[in-house]
Amino acid sequence: MTPLQQGHAATLARLHDLDRAIAHHTTWLARFNRQLICQEEAAAADLALDAHTRCRFGTWLHAEGEAGMRSDLADAADLAEIEVAHRSMHDIARHLLTSQASGTSLPCADYDAFTAVASRFRQGLRRLELDLMSRLSAVDKLTGVWNRQTVNLRLAEEIERMQRTHQPCSVCHADLDDFSRFNATHGQRLGDEMLKAVATFFTGHLRRYDTVFRIGSEEFLFCLPSSDIDQAGVLIDRLRVSLAAHHFALEGQPLAITASFGVVALEPVFFIDENLERVERAQLIARAEGGNQVCVWRDAWEGQPREFGC
Repeated sequence: MTPLQQGHAATLARLHDLDRAIAHHTTWLARFNRQLICQEEAAAADLALDAHTRCRFGTWLHAEGEAGMRSDLADAADLAEIEVAHRSMHDIARHLLTSQASGTSLPCADYDAFTAVASRFRQGLRRLELDLMSRLSAVDKLTGVWNRQTVNLRLAEEIERMQRTHQPCSVCHADLDDFSRFNATHGQRLGDEMLKAVATFFTGHLRRYDTVFRIGSEEFLFCLPSSDIDQAGVLIDRLRVSLAAHHFALEGQPLAITASFGVVALEPVFFIDENLERVERAQLIARAEGGNQVCVWRDAWEGQPREFGC
């Protein structure tokens, strides 16, 4: 399992745990309202000063902290807000239940304060859920690499970094050669296994800070930060040679495959879609020349296209 697949599985597990915690909280909220409306005896746990740690939702929230989830800056703010709102809900609930038990009438303002905190609590939960769901939707389910929907965001981030640091970046479009024939010969199931194996191969042979996306059936895109076009061309040609020489053990069969690669410098002067069109054009040239090649595309001011591995 790739690190990205591991992250995907961990996010899915967190989402399931969150769903269960919300269900427990909903049960608690219904019981609390019943106690107020029907003037039932309050549960001892709801009257404790640390009631927010005793409920099932509080147990989940504490486990999130123990697991170090708050170090994840993407949702640290939401978790902190949820924690504050959750404690406030229990504090106000204790006050209301204690007042009721003493025979004191409940001011509407106190209950309004409870509902306001509950609303803020629900909003925080919704943002956290949406964040976790967006992470799941960003991953290609078959191969475990990033999917096409994440390309524009990642390249936009890289262009912003380039403009700030004046460091280069290149992108590469890879297309597996004759993959339809591979599927016809070996079947789609084995074709899917090959796609997963190739994605793992690309991830393992590129640098740890490079990003791999699956953008089509047998098409991949690489974002190569801090690499000018010459450096990227050498890197990708080395990847091409390694892939062509590799035999994947799929269901006991040693199977090989090659790919055509197009490489361009990521240029902030172009829109992202234009950059993607440029790199796809380079890949099509490599495929048109027979496949198992790298075409490094240089724009007019950079010189002529150059090919590796011809």
